[in-house]
Amino acid sequence: MPDERLERLGTYFVHFGIRERYCITFEQFIEKVVNGAWTAWLA
Repeated sequence: MPDERLERLGTYFVHFGIRERYCITFEQFIEKVVNGAWTAWLA
């Protein structure tokens, strides 16, 4: 994954408080995004 995309996802992760809201780590978040499960999991 390109560094630019990781940086944007990191900004998203922090801005929306993903760790606090969904109790997942950044690594778990990246895995869900890469697998295409984040949208489905979020819904």
